[in-house]
Amino acid sequence: MGGLSLARDPRDLADWRQARTGVALVDAGLREMWLSGRMHNRVRMVVASWLTKHLLIDWRAGLAHFADCLTDWDPAANAMNWQWVAGCGPDASPFFRIFNPEKQARQFDPEGRYRARWLEGYGLPAPDGPEARAYREAIPRAWLERDPRDPATAAVAGWQGQETGQGAAALAGHLAQGRARALAAYEAFRERPSQAQDRP
Repeated sequence: MGGLSLARDPRDLADWRQARTGVALVDAGLREMWLSGRMHNRVRMVVASWLTKHLLIDWRAGLAHFADCLTDWDPAANAMNWQWVAGCGPDASPFFRIFNPEKQARQFDPEGRYRARWLEGYGLPAPDGPEARAYREAIPRAWLERDPRDPATAAVAGWQGQETGQGAAALAGHLAQGRARALAAYEAFRERPSQAQDRP
């Protein structure tokens, strides 16, 4: 991403890797990948956009995690895909194209079946599917030993509440803040070369 200001909080990257972002579609995709070694292409773009645009984490951190988890990982194709979503590289999507995970979920998973399949507790009052339960058994034990007051743990517990009422409003505000932060970082980066040219 060149000179773009990127986030450095290691907790954000850890929560993303552990599928604890609190955003249902993002976490469902990451859990699908952890369990199956695959992830739907649409969800890959949303997951990558969340890491690079919302959290402002270098795309190479996501590339490395995908390389560890995907069974269909290809060095060239995946590097190009990550650069495309991040808005850098030779054939990049514009940086200001930011996938909204809730809008994507409404459009491509309107009944919540994909999310409920991979997220334990998402489909309440329906019972969890075997894949959702299997994730708990597959992850490192340390991932389960989180303080319940941890914001990431609380966010995951709030998946169901995001669908309606105050939960939905809070998530919408969170998404808007992330988009504004990403666009501000992009604008600051774009202004640097012109400022340098103006110097005597």
